[in-house]
Amino acid sequence: MSQRYYEDTNLDDELEPLERTPTTDMAIDFFGRDNPTNPAFSDIEAGKRLGVGGALVPGLLKLSWITQYVSDWAGTEGHVKNLRAAYRRPDVADRPLVLGGRVVDKRVEDGKHIVELEVVTLADGQPSTRANVQVELPAKG
Repeated sequence: MSQRYYEDTNLDDELEPLERTPTTDMAIDFFGRDNPTNPAFSDIEAGKRLGVGGALVPGLLKLSWITQYVSDWAGTEGHVKNLRAAYRRPDVADRPLVLGGRVVDKRVEDGKHIVELEVVTLADGQPSTRANVQVELPAKG
């Protein structure tokens, strides 16, 4: 991972897409195997009965992936300052998700170099989670 700097970031820069495949085991492990949660997070048949076609991917798992994706993009000296997410539709385990994003704003605020990103998870090319993330990046000077 390389360090990203404020001066090298431009509006409409695209983050490199990242594909991840959430598995049913990941959903179970995320909540804990002994944690009684909605069975649709760990049971393919329960998810099918709900009409989603399989075990659900926890929204918090996707949120953690978005946070890690942005943190990796920012580098070790960058900091995620704020993240707001909206879940648009459920995702089903064992189907690939693509994380993608772009720079939508950059500014200096109280001496801090802030870059705002729009990040999405895409399933079959359609957004399932949208997030706005503010990142503080170091300046070169």
